[in-house]
Amino acid sequence: MRHRNHSPKALAAPVGMALVLASGFPLASEGTEEHGDTPREAFLYVVAIDAGDENNPDMLAIVGADPDRADEYGEIVRMESLTHVGDNVHHWGYSLDQERLLIPGLFSDRIYVFDISEDPLAPQLVREEEGLRPDSGYVAPHTVSPLPGGVALVSMLGADTPSTGPGGLVLIDGETGAFVRHFGPGPERAADETGPEFMYDIAYNAGLNRLVTTTWGFPGDVLENPYGPSGDTVSVWDLEKEEVIQVVHLGEQSGATEADWFHASDARYGYTIGTSGNAWLWEDEDGNGLLDFHRVLSDLALPCDMTLSPDDRYLYIANWFGDQVQQYEISDPYQPELVGEASVPHPCMMRLSPDGERLYVTNSVLSTLDDDPEFGPRNDAYGIYLLEVDAEQGGLSHVTEDGSAWADFSSVQKENGVGPAGPHMILFDPGVPIEAGHH
Repeated sequence: MRHRNHSPKALAAPVGMALVLASGFPLASEGTEEHGDTPREAFLYVVAIDAGDENNPDMLAIVGADPDRADEYGEIVRMESLTHVGDNVHHWGYSLDQERLLIPGLFSDRIYVFDISEDPLAPQLVREEEGLRPDSGYVAPHTVSPLPGGVALVSMLGADTPSTGPGGLVLIDGETGAFVRHFGPGPERAADETGPEFMYDIAYNAGLNRLVTTTWGFPGDVLENPYGPSGDTVSVWDLEKEEVIQVVHLGEQSGATEADWFHASDARYGYTIGTSGNAWLWEDEDGNGLLDFHRVLSDLALPCDMTLSPDDRYLYIANWFGDQVQQYEISDPYQPELVGEASVPHPCMMRLSPDGERLYVTNSVLSTLDDDPEFGPRNDAYGIYLLEVDAEQGGLSHVTEDGSAWADFSSVQKENGVGPAGPHMILFDPGVPIEAGHH
């Protein structure tokens, strides 16, 4: 998630039209002369799991990101506790109109809906949707990707079956979070229905009428043993027909996870990474509608996330086991060249600013992984780490002098006391516009 803001300039408000909340806090700042009408993020929404005693609900945090507001910059300005314990909030998303936040519980199959239309700095919990599992037959909602028509596409890691498979896709209502229908086949499939066996991330390209979905493994396997992924395929869909037209085998236990297309409207390229330590380029250079996959990186240290710069010049990879965030120059997409690197303790999810100059990095994965005894206490410095990007020559550097967290989550106010919270996925404030397929 991810997590891409495709073509932000196309939808940005004109220079001088900064949006202002009822509280007086601007949404996204005005564009600069250098970057035209590209908005700058004013604050972040962040989901965080309860870390430590596990007696608290998970949380939705708001973090100030406007450097002109020094008292709020890098600070948690609001923390909203969810209403149940044990959701394990993970990936999540906006409604396409950016008036709702749709937050699934990976372990609970529950979807929390927050309304931000009146005041984005004061999200209001308006619904707890409990029907996704019984109505769809699928379990473990993961990626949330808003689409036209008031719906969002959600990847479901598995099904309500003894094997916890197969995985699949569903559409939910962008206002209520309620199940609308299956996208493609449901979990009970006819013999002639081609659908994905495994499911994880979504990479959406309406211009090419293509969707790529990745694998990882069934919930019953990977949520208990995430180091042994069982998925080895990637599925390519005809988006309009909602049909899988290609199943590509990447290698035994390749565990493909995060994926995305290049931003350029005519681009026929994309990348995916795998828990096996590899990265693959996909391409349709001959325009025949089928994708060819090429392994372009190996020996990555259990990469947790990847993202592309808005100009498709750089690929960023967060290596969870390697404690490193890497920047690759990809003018030749077949041969990524390492040009920047920064140390971050157990980096997980990333969010790159619309101008490509700031990279926000979180460092919590799941409650079952953050303190896995096989590796010792892995996360003792929860937070958001902010890296400045040298977009001209390549390079990454911390905004903090000692490389510590820019926004500290090691001791936050939770519902039942003070303690650590594990931040995972970030969304920018609604002054930074999104397009269909954002995740």
